[in-house]
Amino acid sequence: MMFRIWLVSLLTALICLTGCGGQPQNPPVKPDKTEKPKAVETKPAAPKQYQLTGVVREIDKESGQVMIRHDEIPGYMKAMTMPFDLKGKEVLADLFVGDEVEGTLVVKADDIELNDLVITRPAEPAALNFGPNGLEVKAKPATLLPGEDVPDFKVTLQDGKPAKLSDYRGKLVVLTFIYTRCPLPNFCPMMDRKFGELAARLQPTSKADQVRLLSVSFDPEHDTPAVLASHAKSRGAKMPLWTYAVASHEELGKFGPKLGLMYGPGEKEVMHNLCTAVIGPDGKLIRLDYGTAGGAWTADDMMGTIYKFTGKP
Repeated sequence: MMFRIWLVSLLTALICLTGCGGQPQNPPVKPDKTEKPKAVETKPAAPKQYQLTGVVREIDKESGQVMIRHDEIPGYMKAMTMPFDLKGKEVLADLFVGDEVEGTLVVKADDIELNDLVITRPAEPAALNFGPNGLEVKAKPATLLPGEDVPDFKVTLQDGKPAKLSDYRGKLVVLTFIYTRCPLPNFCPMMDRKFGELAARLQPTSKADQVRLLSVSFDPEHDTPAVLASHAKSRGAKMPLWTYAVASHEELGKFGPKLGLMYGPGEKEVMHNLCTAVIGPDGKLIRLDYGTAGGAWTADDMMGTIYKFTGKP
């Protein structure tokens, strides 16, 4: 009897240990090792900027693409030749092959840009020769320096009469190059406006007899004396103070490059730069502005040069 009571008590105790202690706790849930971590949003890296210097090798003004052979860019790339898109940028109109340039290379995550490009040293102008194959580029002579003699040259004036630079001895000559069909408002039309302003300032003074303004066309196929006379009338140019003239290609090849002139036939127009020269009464060069500086002068600036060598009225 005692054994049965003891056995019942033992079974009861075992039941209490397994049942009376409450529900068994669930085991901890292990993390799913296949679950991917959430992506961390990162901001795009800020563009980096580098100074670029180089030389223009090729120019496609229609597409705006310019090939530049640039120097090594420390921390970014070695020296190499590569294209840059300059379409729509003002400097494109002034660029010529051989120009030394510098600008800011902006490197983005997915693109590069060349900004603030400037011409630090214009290319030497090419001598021109009109041969059997048309206009040909020959050597690259240096431009004249102030104080050097300007070669004599022949032109045909707007009234059809022939003339030479030496005919203007005793006068201070301000000479620029244009062609009447030029469609670019900041090229030949701009030079016409500037010469018009000079003429307006000089006309009522004694300088009207001491100074001659000479606009020389490099488009003899179109700019006949009759065309030049009509153009002069539309611009208010009156001889002898302000005269339009035209030179042959052969003649231009003799003196044009020495005054910084570069020009050649384009697809729809004559490609050219801007040049302005001031020639003293003795035939020596006083001042020469060409390339980016060829059209950058102001009437005030040029009148200062005129007064410096002729005296104030």
